[in-house]
Amino acid sequence: MTQPHSRTAQIVGEVPVWVAELYSSMDSLNSEAVLAHLSDDCRIRFGNGEPMVGHEEFLAGTGAFQQAVRGMRHHFNQVWQCGDSAVLVTDVDYIRHDDSVVTLPAITVLHRQPDGLVDDMQVVIDLTPVFGD
Repeated sequence: MTQPHSRTAQIVGEVPVWVAELYSSMDSLNSEAVLAHLSDDCRIRFGNGEPMVGHEEFLAGTGAFQQAVRGMRHHFNQVWQCGDSAVLVTDVDYIRHDDSVVTLPAITVLHRQPDGLVDDMQVVIDLTPVFGD
């Protein structure tokens, strides 16, 4: 008997190029570079925050966060890709302005349109430790 997802879902040994390019832009803290990977009507939600819809809301929402950290690095532990969607299990290093590093686990679900632009991103993470002492 075949497993129900054996034909459509697979664990990817390497990070898909489209995911790697998106996260390279994110890790550079270059919002304009990130926007090049997002559809105009993208929906992005971090943790239990309100979804940001569109480029303008993304820039407003991430601008304040980018001022709170000096840098970040994503480490991919597991990636599943199924069609135009991907699920990522990552550890994210947040580098604070005092050079301390807070590493947090995150799960992200991405969806992209046929043109390759990401139109939905949901990140399950608790960012509270980044702002703690």
